[in-house]
Amino acid sequence: MAVGEIAAPAVRTRVEPDGPAWLELGPDDRAARFMRLVSDLNRGFDDEANGKRITTGHAYSGAETAVAWTSVCRDPFCGAPRQSVESFARRWQGLRASMPDEPCHYVSLGPGDGRKDGVLLEDLSRANADLCYLPVDASEELLHLAVRGLIRGLSLPTDRVLSLPWDFAITENVACLRRLLDELFGPTPVLFSLLGNTLAHFDDDVAVLRRFARELLRPGDRLLLEAEVTMALDDDLVVNAVAEYEHSTAFGEYVAAVLRTHTDLMVDHDAVELLGAVDAGRALVVKTAYRNRTGSDVRIALPNNTAVCFAPDDTIRLALTRKYSPEGLSSLLHEAGLTVTADSCTGTGGPFGLALMMLAVADC
Repeated sequence: MAVGEIAAPAVRTRVEPDGPAWLELGPDDRAARFMRLVSDLNRGFDDEANGKRITTGHAYSGAETAVAWTSVCRDPFCGAPRQSVESFARRWQGLRASMPDEPCHYVSLGPGDGRKDGVLLEDLSRANADLCYLPVDASEELLHLAVRGLIRGLSLPTDRVLSLPWDFAITENVACLRRLLDELFGPTPVLFSLLGNTLAHFDDDVAVLRRFARELLRPGDRLLLEAEVTMALDDDLVVNAVAEYEHSTAFGEYVAAVLRTHTDLMVDHDAVELLGAVDAGRALVVKTAYRNRTGSDVRIALPNNTAVCFAPDDTIRLALTRKYSPEGLSSLLHEAGLTVTADSCTGTGGPFGLALMMLAVADC
């Protein structure tokens, strides 16, 4: 991996206490990212969780939050994340034949706890002994948890691992990633992945996917996308979608950790609400909100020492997720300029399921 040829940002060696060391590229513009967080928490009053928010670029920051999220991925009461991991190897094998025959490198956009990446790396390295692994995540803590586990579990050559603590929802970072890949790998294809329903956590999911199609993927590249799906869109199913999170203590601990990481609020677990709705023709939407139930204004101190007024009944959105209808998912891919080369779907109970799709740029 000719990382020494990359001028900026600087390559450094990530050294874990009593653990492995690997290559890491310097972080993105943290000041700009922080100002986005401050701006999002300064949004106006909204009692339906459409105002103040902590977006996905900040939702996994901090050691407490990263560890809490890995617990969600293993929680039997939060069915979709756990079943997604447990069924991944089987579903991947169903799509494996759709990969181009030539060797490729692997870029993971949000590796989560690393277990799915382990399945892919073990398989892909059989066809390419020189395979390089580039995990990308805005949360350095979650990124390091995943990489450390993979290096230990798979005995990955650490000189072929380059972690990128970047927010891949930011346009400039996507462009920088493409330049980096061109410098490192030239024409060698890349398999990208966006797993675990990560796409559904973004406010503008279409824009994120369109940016990948236009600025990141080349004709020979592929994107492995995983999304939660629903066979119908109605109010009864919204209740079922909300219940998946209501019954998970691990998820409750995770959203509380998000709030503690970015504000000085003393978390009242009774003030955490799950708000479900139907996005007509497209998806079931579940927002996790923290509501001011004190009956008076609350002053929230932010990490930059500024203050936000949190009015009675105002909300802070802590998490966003969706379950897409087949029609909604098809429309999303069409709008983004992507085409499905292979797919599989498995159930998670009742009318819900998990779709795993191999995608290519539509005009290739």
